[in-house]
Amino acid sequence: MQIERLSDALGAEVTGIDLTSIDVTTFEDIRAAFLEYQLLVFRDQHLSPDAHIAFSERFGPIETRPDRPFTLPGYPEVSVLSNRVVDGEPVGVISAGDFWHTDLSFSEIPCRATFLHALEVAEEGGDTEWSNIYMAYDTLSDDMKERITDLKGIHVFDRRRNRRAQVDQQFVEKADKVYGIPISDAVHPVVRHHPETGRKSLYISPRFVVGIEGMDDQEAQPLLDALFEHQIRPEFRYCHKWKKGDLLMWDNPCLIHIGRGEIKPPGIRHMHRTMVLGDRPH
Repeated sequence: MQIERLSDALGAEVTGIDLTSIDVTTFEDIRAAFLEYQLLVFRDQHLSPDAHIAFSERFGPIETRPDRPFTLPGYPEVSVLSNRVVDGEPVGVISAGDFWHTDLSFSEIPCRATFLHALEVAEEGGDTEWSNIYMAYDTLSDDMKERITDLKGIHVFDRRRNRRAQVDQQFVEKADKVYGIPISDAVHPVVRHHPETGRKSLYISPRFVVGIEGMDDQEAQPLLDALFEHQIRPEFRYCHKWKKGDLLMWDNPCLIHIGRGEIKPPGIRHMHRTMVLGDRPH
């Protein structure tokens, strides 16, 4: 196994490994690299859904919910992200991740790690970009750190309640069914401590955070706008051009990400995703 840093901000490429057959020592090396680089890119992986699930489960319990659209038949743990259309119907979520976010932050127990496996990739478009929110916090002014140290963000699933995130065109006609499911808002610290490293991150995102608990919107919204802009400074980011067989895993407590879309027809981007649950943010 070889590990090579991908950017100054985050990420490492891992080669010379088959994720379907790794021993305990190699797994611990992967865990250590995951904490160090926040995002790992495993090249040339040929994973069945069962193997994808098995590798993911080594990091914790996989999140599932019965009403999630576009899961793989027989595998409720695996979501399908795809722009393929068959007989006029999409076979997966077309524009998943179209706003900066960290996965499942709208839940009381958010996602710890996400695993995304590329089965087909487009020649042009379909990139994914991450930003390091450890770095975003570390580079705030001392005055701003003091201002936000005890604040809590309100994380909301329903896009219709978020002026920064429009309803996906794929779900406009069934928005009530997709976004009307009974998911309570989550309230998490704006400054989060990572569950393993203990490092602080700026744990907010424009996709899910709509306000600050106990703060009037006239004060909260300009503050959030400034923090959102700071989160995605170019020096914090890494953009990934996918290759077929890539398996990417990333650490949600310290990264936000966005799917860039803009796939040039007739390109197809078809992927399988699992998400492992973590800890209640503190």
